[in-house]
Amino acid sequence: MRRLLKLTLILLAAVVMAGCGKEQAKVAAKPVSAKAIGPAECAACGMVVREQPAPRGQLVHRDGTHVFFCSLGDMVQYIQAPSPHGKATHVYVETLDTKVDPEKPEMGARPWILAGKAHYLLGAKRRGIMGPPVLSFGNQADADAVKKRLDSAAIVSLDWAGLPPAVLKAAQRPNAH
Repeated sequence: MRRLLKLTLILLAAVVMAGCGKEQAKVAAKPVSAKAIGPAECAACGMVVREQPAPRGQLVHRDGTHVFFCSLGDMVQYIQAPSPHGKATHVYVETLDTKVDPEKPEMGARPWILAGKAHYLLGAKRRGIMGPPVLSFGNQADADAVKKRLDSAAIVSLDWAGLPPAVLKAAQRPNAH
């Protein structure tokens, strides 16, 4: 009798686990892409995202929930915290062109790119943004061209892997931005 009960429990557990795997596969199989910002509020600070200067960010959680950010500094800090929606599966950033002037905010919509494919400049002087100032570009050459044009030793060029630790360090320094 105990043997039958053990076997039943093992089979039940296997059926449940197989069902969970199928559900996760369904979520993963859905095509994911960046969305237009619309009337979204920043998931970190509550500001209306489209009213803030580019570049802005968005991510898609494991459960399919899209959240938006008024600055990339806020987004990086948000990613570091646990979320009830699960881990982010896709992270997108708006890209800027090489004519960008960090002192003049660009409010219009910009092209979205996966964060891992973008290149970043941290430390350019910017007013009116939340979190450490981050500029994002579609490729390394564009980021390098802007860094050279801005000619500031305070600006650091980073890829996505290097951005979170640098932003978190910059956020700990008062008056760093």
